[in-house]
Amino acid sequence: MAFTSFSTDHFAPHERLEAAQDIYSAIAQVQLVAPKKQTPHVETRIKLLPGISIANVTASSLHAARKSPQVVDGNDDITFLIHPGGQGGWLSHLQAHDTLACTPGSARIVFNHQSGSVDFHGERVNFLSVAFSRAQLAPLIQNLERIPKALLPPVEPLQHLTRIALALTEHPNTFETTSTEKLRGQMFDLACLALGATPEAGFHSRRGGLRKARLRGIKADIKLLARTPVCLEDLAVRHGVSPSYIRALFNNEGTSFTDYLLEQRLQIAFDALTNGQGPKRPVSDIAFRTGFNNLSWFYRAFKHRFGIPPGEVREVATQSRR
Repeated sequence: MAFTSFSTDHFAPHERLEAAQDIYSAIAQVQLVAPKKQTPHVETRIKLLPGISIANVTASSLHAARKSPQVVDGNDDITFLIHPGGQGGWLSHLQAHDTLACTPGSARIVFNHQSGSVDFHGERVNFLSVAFSRAQLAPLIQNLERIPKALLPPVEPLQHLTRIALALTEHPNTFETTSTEKLRGQMFDLACLALGATPEAGFHSRRGGLRKARLRGIKADIKLLARTPVCLEDLAVRHGVSPSYIRALFNNEGTSFTDYLLEQRLQIAFDALTNGQGPKRPVSDIAFRTGFNNLSWFYRAFKHRFGIPPGEVREVATQSRR
């Protein structure tokens, strides 16, 4: 998966607009215009997958346009223009459609073969573009032509798609254990569900990309909450699914919700015992802070997972640092 980045901060103030114009003209056939007497700021992180291109942008007030001279480049992608949150905002203009102000969490769908532009308003405006090959995505969608007329609300598939796109551009190695083809398939699944999939595509996408995205989100929450009491029922409500659905997700991975939570807690405890930073806390304190409320259970589980008791792990780590 190719990754590249660009920032006007790497140029002298008087060179920044021209540098941004050159880059955007070359990679996206987009013209940039900044307000007079204003030094623009543009920061872009780009990730490319087969049939998908992602651009995560932070920009000051700018006018970015693809007009008639640019749309002849043959690019007919279907693009999600997503507002991922933050200060400032932007307006999307698309040929033959109303101008729309994109609100945080929502998206505007544009067809790259049509003229359009985006006006950024603010000092640091966040903007996320996820473009899909029209030839590959269009057959999966019902009534495609209606989609650019209104904002796409922050439905669950769009939320998952946004999180994946942000992770790929902000932390390029996040999905290094996931094959490019699988990740690409998940993103196409989420895109077609967000836009209104055909019955057949919707069936496969809900069983594929949406299920994997839900599991990824649930795992992220477990890691975040592992030090606290984690209730399966509360987690189900948080993600809008049933407890039995969460159990099934983990069972399909060859594990269980309980075993996954235990593994996260044990890893946190292991890291606390071996990092050698800060004051040396008692093992019992680490156990309680890691979410265990029974010391005997903690000692048994830790030794079963790592082969030696917690205290010996700390001693081995201390000796290795000498």
